[in-house]
Parts: sequence; C-alpha cells; structure tokens
Amino acid sequence: MAGWDDMFDAQLDLQPPATDEQLSSLAPRRGVALLVGRGDLPLLLLPAANIRSRVAARLRNPDRLERSRMPDLHEVVRKVLWKLTYGHFETDLRFLELARAVWPQTYAEQVAWKPAWFVQVDPDGAYPHPRRTREVFAAGGLYLGPFGSGRSAEMFVGQLADAFDLCRDARELRLSPGGRRCSYGQMGRCLCPCDGTVSSEQYRQAVREAWDFATGQRGPLRERLGEQMRQAADALHYEEAARLKARLERLAVFDAPDYAHVRPAAEFRYMLVQRGPGRRKAAVFLADRGEIRPAGLLDYPPKQDQLIAVMEAMPATGFDQQDDPQANRLRLGLVAHYLFTSSRRAGLILHLGPELTPDALAAMIEQFADALGLKARRPAKADAPSEGPRGSDAPRL
Repeated sequence: MAGWDDMFDAQLDLQPPATDEQLSSLAPRRGVALLVGRGDLPLLLLPAANIRSRVAARLRNPDRLERSRMPDLHEVVRKVLWKLTYGHFETDLRFLELARAVWPQTYAEQVAWKPAWFVQVDPDGAYPHPRRTREVFAAGGLYLGPFGSGRSAEMFVGQLADAFDLCRDARELRLSPGGRRCSYGQMGRCLCPCDGTVSSEQYRQAVREAWDFATGQRGPLRERLGEQMRQAADALHYEEAARLKARLERLAVFDAPDYAHVRPAAEFRYMLVQRGPGRRKAAVFLADRGEIRPAGLLDYPPKQDQLIAVMEAMPATGFDQQDDPQANRLRLGLVAHYLFTSSRRAGLILHLGPELTPDALAAMIEQFADALGLKARRPAKADAPSEGPRGSDAPRL
C-alpha cells in the first residue's frame, strides 16, 4: 500500500462476494472503514456508528437492496481496514486525516463539511471594506468569526456598515475621492469617503473603530454614545438624542446568539471534551486555528492532576500551523461546524482563554456529563445485615 495502511487499527481480508460470516469479524463499534479493491486500490471511506453494520450494508448484493443507487461493490472489495473512534467529533477528524492520506489530491471533496465563514478587512489598506470569506488567513488584514453560515456573515457585514456608517459599495470606494455619493450618503447613513466628504485616513479610523467594537471592545463606545445622548437630551437637542439612541439600538444586534462565537480568528483556540472509552472517561482535543491534537483522557469525576495536564497541553503561543492551507481550513471548519451543532452531538466545547481554569473545566464537565454520556461509578453497597425484614415488609430504598 501507499503508506496509509498503518493509520488503521485492523484489517479484514475478504473473498468476494462478502458473506455475513466473513463480515462478523468486523468490529461492531464506531469508527472509520476503508473498502479496498484489487491491487490495494482504495475504493470508499466510510464513517460509521457501527462499522460492521455500515460495511455490511454496502457489500450486500444490490439485488437485495430496493432502488439502490450506490455502486455495486460486493464483488470487488478484497479488504476492509478500520480505525476505531469514540465520538462524533473524533470520527469526523479521523475521516479527514485518513481521506487526506489516501487521496491527497481530492480529499476535500469527500468531507461532509466546508471551511468556516469569516469576515475579513484590512484597516490599513487603501480601500478597507469588510467582506465575507472562507479563505481565512489567505490574505493580509484581520479576520473575525466563525459564522454559522455565509448568510450570517453577510448580515454581520451589513450590520457593521449600518452601525458605523461604512461604505457599502466597494467599487465606488475604490474610486474615492472621485466617486459619487450613494443613496445611503444622501440619507446621512454613510461617511462618504467615495466623494471625499471624509478623508481616507478618517475613513480608515472609522473602520478600525468598527472592528474594535466587533471584536468585543464594546463598552467604551456604548458609554460614549450614551453620555452624548444624555447631553443632547439635557440641551433639548432631541433630534440628535434620537439619532444617538437609534445608533445604540443598531449596536445591540452584535449581542445576538448567532454571533456568540465571533472573535478574532487569531484567537480561534478551543478545548473539545468528547465521549471517551466507556461511561467514566472523556476524550479531550485541543484546537488552535488549523491544528487539532488529542490531549489525553479524563476520568469522571475528573481528577485535579488530569485537569491540569490537559490545560498545560496547549502551549502559551499555540501550535505551529502545518503548511497545507486547505487542510488547516477544513480542520478549523470542523471545529466551527461543531460549535453550531447540538450539545448532544458536539459534546463540550470551551474557548481557551484566561477564564478557563482547571476548576472551571471540572464544573463544566459536571454540567455536561449527560450530554457526554458520562456516569460516575456507583458507591459500593454496604454489607447486607444477616437478619432483617424480607418480602413485603422490607423498606423501599
């Protein structure tokens, strides 16, 4: 094989057509399976909640499957290799790694998720204009995200323009100061750098202020606008007070749940606590932008030394990023995908910031124990008394 066979845990050689007796050797557990044909040609990679059932379903004679549109593999598969996993996230991560090793040129086409959506802007550029993109870190400037969809990212850009009176037409912006004033400018809802109403430096400063607010530095601007609104009202300048109040209301949209995970892309660092082997262990993964690495297992209830060890597994400066931008974006997209899914499937995902301490991690694991499928060991029963009430006279515990 091409060097990827050692990435699997085990393999099963088949004599086509595969029978239930042959397939009984496959593990009835969660994982990723690779179907291999003649000459060790990889045919199909399958994520599975039950490897044996999933492979058996693909290798049955298509005559037994009604309205099947899947390729007939029951006569061509000569080998099944598989990698065991514990939870949904680990299964998807292993699928990505294995697909990348087996089909290095086309693996991105096989994963079920896409790179995450971000918003990018270069505040120091000649014509700074926020835009949505999936090519995070592909160009200069700053990135903010992730967003749950491209539509959400586009709405964020529009709301940023509404709240800070930014230019909405990138083509006119590139013509500044010789462009024309748009309808927003005529309504007083744009700073109008296009026609030179404000200088390019003044406009760049406005974009920086908008970006600082979007990244979480929201208190100073809100306090300043609130004070200006009160002063305008005290001076009986009610129209100005109403304008400032309307702007404060436009700023409130950035607190919406849809933007709960939005932060600078350079701070995209997460701990993922997932289902582990059995009901009393959790598996931990650390994600830093485009890198994801396992950080070991935690007992349940968690032990202090284990909590400290997984916290220290992430270097202060993060992981060195690999040289494959496509793989980095897909790993980052995988974490983002789980940020926006249900806790039952996603497990526990925590941002790696200064607020995350071993005690805080222990408390969150306790809170999400049911979603993680964790259950503490029952305390040993006390020795039963040699004599006591029996039958219907026995107390109910």
